[in-house]
Amino acid sequence: MGLALNSPQTIGILGGGQLARMTLEAAMRFGAHCHVLDKNADAPAVPYTRYFTQGDALDFDTVMRFGAACDVVTIDSEHVNAAALTALAEAGKRVYPSGAVLATIQNKCRQKEFLAARHIPTAKFRVFASRAELKQAKLDFPCVQKMATAGYDGYGVKVLQSAADLDTAFDGESLIEEKIDIAKEVAVIVATADDGKFVAYEPVEMVFDPQRNILSYQICPADIARPLLNRAEFIATSAARHLGVRGLIAVEMFFTRSGEILVNEMAPRPHNSGHHTIEAAATSQYENLVRILLNLPLGSAETTSQSLMMNLLGPEAAREKEFAAMIARAQGMPGVHVHWYGKKDLRPFRKLGHITITGERAELLKQYSALTKT
Repeated sequence: MGLALNSPQTIGILGGGQLARMTLEAAMRFGAHCHVLDKNADAPAVPYTRYFTQGDALDFDTVMRFGAACDVVTIDSEHVNAAALTALAEAGKRVYPSGAVLATIQNKCRQKEFLAARHIPTAKFRVFASRAELKQAKLDFPCVQKMATAGYDGYGVKVLQSAADLDTAFDGESLIEEKIDIAKEVAVIVATADDGKFVAYEPVEMVFDPQRNILSYQICPADIARPLLNRAEFIATSAARHLGVRGLIAVEMFFTRSGEILVNEMAPRPHNSGHHTIEAAATSQYENLVRILLNLPLGSAETTSQSLMMNLLGPEAAREKEFAAMIARAQGMPGVHVHWYGKKDLRPFRKLGHITITGERAELLKQYSALTKT
C-alpha cells in the first residue's frame, strides 16, 4: 500500500529579493511550491523557483491575479499593495501580514502614531505634510526628519542641525523626531502563529559606521544587561500583540544613555537583523515564517551559538580587489558562513550578501577585524 501525502501548499511571495531567496531555501525542505512576483526578472529569488511572475507588487490587479494561484501569500518588502492583501484575505487566502498591519507600517507617520496611542515607548515626534509646513513650525534643533514612505537602509532620513537645513529638508509628508542620545541599537524578531503562540529571538546589537550610517556588524547576544534585554523582548512582543500581526515582525529599538528603550521602527517580514539565525538559532527566522505559512508548529528561537553578522556591500570604485580579497579570506576561515545573493548590479553600498561568523564573542571580533583589514 502506497504512502498517502497531502498535496503541497503553494506559497506566494510578493517580492523576489534576498529575503524571499532565503525563505525559499527554507521552504524547499518542506516540499512547498513557491511562487514569486517581482518587477526584476533577475531578482535574487528567481533561480530558486520554477514559478516566477514579472510584475509590480504595488499594482492591485497584478497582486490579485498572482494571489489567485496561491494558497498563502507573504511579502519580501513593504513595497506591496496593502489593499490587495486585504482583498485576497476576503477571498479566502491566508495572508501574512494582513493588509491592515502592512498599511500601518508602510507609513512611518501612521506607525509612530500607532505606537504612541498604545503607550509603546518611542521618540517624541510630530507629523508634517510638507516642507512649507515644516518651515512655519517651531522646532527644537537638532532633530531628525524621516519621510513617511519610501525610506529604507538610511535613505529618506536627514538630521536637521539648524533652521538653515530646512531649505534642503524633504518635501512631502514626514516625521520630525527628537534626536536621541543613542547608547546602543538593538533589534528583536517575533514570530507569531495563527493561534497566537509566539517565539521571540534573542536581541541583537547593531553597530553602525558613524560616518555613513551603514551597519558595520551586528552581534548576538547583545552586550547589554539581561534585565534590559528582557525589557526589549517585552516591548517587541507587546508591539506584535497590539498590531495583531501573524507571521514575523522585526522591532528595532534605541537604548538611550539615560536608560530608556525606545522603538525606532518595525518591519512585518524577515529582517536583516535575523540573518544570523540560519546558523546561530535552533530555527531560523525563515524556517519559522515557512512554518507559519504552512500552519505547522513554531520552532524554537533559542540561540545555539554566539554570532556576528556583517552585510557584504558593493565596493566603492577602485576597491573591488579589496572586496574580492575579503570574500576569499572569509571562505577559508573556520566558523565563517558566506551568503551571496546573486545580484547582477554591484553598485557601491548595495547589499550583495552577508557573512555570519559563529563562535565565542572574543573570537568573533578578532575574525571580523581579520576580515575587514585593508
